[in-house]
Amino acid sequence: MFGKRLYGLLCAAALFCACSGQARTEEPGITADTIAIGAFGPITGPAAYIGLAGRDGANLAIKEINAAGGINGRKLSMTFEDDGHSPTKALAAAKKLIDQDHVFMIFCVAGSNGTLGTIDFVRENGRVMYVSFASAPGVTWPFARNMFRGGTTEVPRYGELYAEYLHDYLKATKIAILNGREEYPKNEGDALTAQLKNWYQVAPVKRAEFNIGDKDFTPQLLEIQGANPQVIAIFGNPAEAAIAMRQAKELGMNEQFFLGTTMVDQSLLNIAKRAAEGASGFALLPLLPSSSNPEMKAWVAKWKQEYPDLPAGRPNVFDVLSYTDMYVVANALKRAGKDLTTDKFIDALEATHDYRAGAIASPITFTKKHHIGNLRLQAMQVKNGEWEPVAFEGKRESDILKRYQ
Repeated sequence: MFGKRLYGLLCAAALFCACSGQARTEEPGITADTIAIGAFGPITGPAAYIGLAGRDGANLAIKEINAAGGINGRKLSMTFEDDGHSPTKALAAAKKLIDQDHVFMIFCVAGSNGTLGTIDFVRENGRVMYVSFASAPGVTWPFARNMFRGGTTEVPRYGELYAEYLHDYLKATKIAILNGREEYPKNEGDALTAQLKNWYQVAPVKRAEFNIGDKDFTPQLLEIQGANPQVIAIFGNPAEAAIAMRQAKELGMNEQFFLGTTMVDQSLLNIAKRAAEGASGFALLPLLPSSSNPEMKAWVAKWKQEYPDLPAGRPNVFDVLSYTDMYVVANALKRAGKDLTTDKFIDALEATHDYRAGAIASPITFTKKHHIGNLRLQAMQVKNGEWEPVAFEGKRESDILKRYQ
């Protein structure tokens, strides 16, 4: 009698779990009505402009996706952790999201500094991490099936495009580099240096470095001035770059500035003002938030309705990147089907070909051999206080994908 009663209770419990909207499948982060996404990035510290935009852009996309019916009957939810632009804090955030919050996947809107602190842990764990901003090579090389890079690109690709633009388009052979000492700007400086050597047998006439938060760049600029460059390439955050550009003008330096991708944004112009005139660089998007393109203007209006009280300079490029990348994720989740698993999600991402969330987004393509979603960047130049597209397109064949063959 006891055995029959126990059997009945077990059957009833199993039926309840199968019918309950809160019941978990075997996949972490999946219930009958939700898909839990974990996200992290810097919302405090010197790179907060990246993480705040990443969080807000992704949340806007999630709100729209859920309002449109969600993903095969499930709604997306996102838990966000602050990494303070620190590799140690980023690792703690990733561990919390995976081990305690049991999210289905990670949506990373950290810079390279924070992202690199998490890569080994996430690779070994096997949870999918979709990286929206970080360009550090370690995200996608060596290849790992669960690591994807979205709207940004691998930093060696920056080096290729930068070198070709500077040497072939601007006809510059005397190039100086001023870069921050942290992961991302140092990687950009290294990539440009390597590609100038590999393709053109040219070395920078001078390379100087600075620390994040620096306010006086006079010593570095005087060293650069002594090398008599044609172009000064600056890699770092907009705040430091703007100060360096203004101080260069005060020193009577009239060399053209070339800027890293994080600075090709309205925020740089707001700070640097006239010192930025003529500067050029590459944008990760075909359109900047300041564009007069009707689709971008409509998106900015929608964003401002959602976030009416945020300061000048927002939305920025990172708002748009995280918004459009979340749609890439949602598209793959939907194609993975109702019976969602990590393997099916990876298969769906790898089948993504030239997907774009409208004219504001770059087309994203993944394959089973490489997970670098974007190899295209848009050249821009400051004209009359506005970023304008430059009619430049790289003609040299990229070396990046050869390693994945």
